[in-house]
Amino acid sequence: MIIASITFGDEVERIWKRQITGASVLFLLNRYLTPIQFGFEIDAFNNPRWSTYSNVLKGFSCDRVVAFEGYATVALVTVCELIMILRVFALYGRNYWILSFLLALLAGHVIISSYGLSVGMRAPLTAGFVGCIFTGPPRETLFPAIWYAPVVVDFIIFGFTLHRTMKYSRALGSSTPLLRQFTRDGVLYFAIIFSANMINVLVYELAVQDLKAIGASFSQMITSVMISRLVLNLRGVIDEEPTSPRPGNNVHYRQGIVTRAVGNLGGDFGRWDTSSDFGKGVSVS
Repeated sequence: MIIASITFGDEVERIWKRQITGASVLFLLNRYLTPIQFGFEIDAFNNPRWSTYSNVLKGFSCDRVVAFEGYATVALVTVCELIMILRVFALYGRNYWILSFLLALLAGHVIISSYGLSVGMRAPLTAGFVGCIFTGPPRETLFPAIWYAPVVVDFIIFGFTLHRTMKYSRALGSSTPLLRQFTRDGVLYFAIIFSANMINVLVYELAVQDLKAIGASFSQMITSVMISRLVLNLRGVIDEEPTSPRPGNNVHYRQGIVTRAVGNLGGDFGRWDTSSDFGKGVSVS
């Protein structure tokens, strides 16, 4: 919430003051539902009433809470992945083959993660400790798939993004602030999220049973923060990008085309020029 408050001014200018679209809704779901979920989970981690076994009802409540923790995490991570897929979809000129492939990949991620969650359980706590904490059973090889699956999806999305931005840079003969931002954010996002998810896997494999899920909350939160920052960064660069000829290659740099090429994560994805993305004589297909 501190990070959200720091960037709230940017959010107002770049999200709220523009047309609200499906991509904008995804951004807002990620931005606000994640802190709400974590507020509930913090209470479940620290409030002794959730982990009291004095009667059947409270024991049942704890089981339901840990199930909510797991499935809510998968749902909100899926929202983040959808935002990244929209970026790639727009970057490739609304290529529906690529969109279909990435959505199928995302569906596989959800299915695998859901199976991993189905074998999850509340962490056994030693005497004196309270809280309903979600973890996996000992020697369950598929439970870590809830962290492996997003790593695979992010790796493929990162590959698509890097390939296209490099192609645009070669077509223009030089990089631009927009392409540099796109590439930098993609590299940072992948590096940070990959590291967070792999730390989760290592902790799960190496830690004692009641500490196996210690890094799961951080992984989801940093994913949410990175996605929010990524969207705001792109919109900020697009606002500042000038419309002017690019020196040295006689290509007129058209802000409107490039804005739609990166989708603006909230722009109208249906409005596309029939001409080349970068003007006559340049092809990036």
